[in-house]
Amino acid sequence: MAIIPGHPGPLVRRRQLGAALRQHRIGAGLSIADVAKELLLSPSKISRLETAQRNISARDVRDLLDLYRVADPEVRDELMRLVEESREFAWWAHYNIDSSYKRLIGLEGAATTICDYQMGAVPGLLQTPEYGTALAGAWNDDPENLKEIVEVRVARQRLLNSNTNLNFVVDESVLRRSIGSTEIMQAQIRRLIDLSAGSRIVFQVLPFSVGAHRGLVSGFIVLQFSNPISTGSAASMSDIVYREGVVGAGWYIEQPEEVAGYLDAFRDLQRRALTQPETTSFLEELLRDN
Repeated sequence: MAIIPGHPGPLVRRRQLGAALRQHRIGAGLSIADVAKELLLSPSKISRLETAQRNISARDVRDLLDLYRVADPEVRDELMRLVEESREFAWWAHYNIDSSYKRLIGLEGAATTICDYQMGAVPGLLQTPEYGTALAGAWNDDPENLKEIVEVRVARQRLLNSNTNLNFVVDESVLRRSIGSTEIMQAQIRRLIDLSAGSRIVFQVLPFSVGAHRGLVSGFIVLQFSNPISTGSAASMSDIVYREGVVGAGWYIEQPEEVAGYLDAFRDLQRRALTQPETTSFLEELLRDN
């Protein structure tokens, strides 16, 4: 079964299921070691199930819910549905892209809010195909691979849940740096102006005049989640931070205090950045100058 546009992917369902099982375990007053001993499983398996690092079978879920004395049929049915959906086919699965990037795509599908700060390039969710091609060419000169990279990026934009709130802050250098030709940059700036006019996207430029700020080290993306499954399961997904790597895979930060620090940094960048009307004026002036 394939997932539909705007529907969370299998990774998200595994995270939701793992969060629910962890909460039910804690509610039952059991440690991971207790569960492992009772079900004759290794503690590492229980831990990996709760953190979505491996697939989980329907039988495992039934055994765990029995042990946790979860009798509510609606809760049990919902968690069994998550088991099924965690095995669905994701549209990005057949693409030859890094596993950490696939994970990002899956998480985007369930995020209620995305906060994206970039200091090197226009965020992927806002790029034109031509800009994306020119940018990816800095890392890859294989025409087929470039075509696939851009296809995935365009699909990410098209299939992202329409209810997701999108907040972007980019350093001024992103727009001053020429990627591809003058025509490509002009088209990209025009697209940013058009997107900024909508109510769904908050796009701001952080000007050079700000000086030193908390985003000088690297770009990052904060993905926030809320009420991903019913209150009957009493579970929610924790927010997560994604940072791209220069070579190879990007990495994720999931410790709540660290994620909160990144979110605080993003909000500080928003306060320092140009307002949306000021950003639009900046983009229009940049377009005239080019």
